[in-house]
Amino acid sequence: MREEQESGVRSQKSGVGQKGAAHPRWKGGTYVSSDGYLRISAGPLRNVYVHCLVLEAKLGRPLAEDEEAHHVNRDKLDCSPENLEAKKLEHHRAFLYGKPWMRRAI
Repeated sequence: MREEQESGVRSQKSGVGQKGAAHPRWKGGTYVSSDGYLRISAGPLRNVYVHCLVLEAKLGRPLAEDEEAHHVNRDKLDCSPENLEAKKLEHHRAFLYGKPWMRRAI
């Protein structure tokens, strides 16, 4: 009986057989990817960028193939709707990578 109790405690602490929020190492279902953006780590939206989901919800439509999400304050981890804007690919990249003639067109 003692062995059963100990093994039950051990599996509870290690997370064996536990998933999602019940697992002791659960971090909320998101992680920061190597490119510095917040991504979803579980479920059907696994590996989707959080800022894209938030912006699509704000716009009420999916982002077009020629659009990217722009963080207004340049903080990649700030995914609040008021910090996100949809930008055309060429304008967004010109803005980020310093083509001054394109900045005026934005």
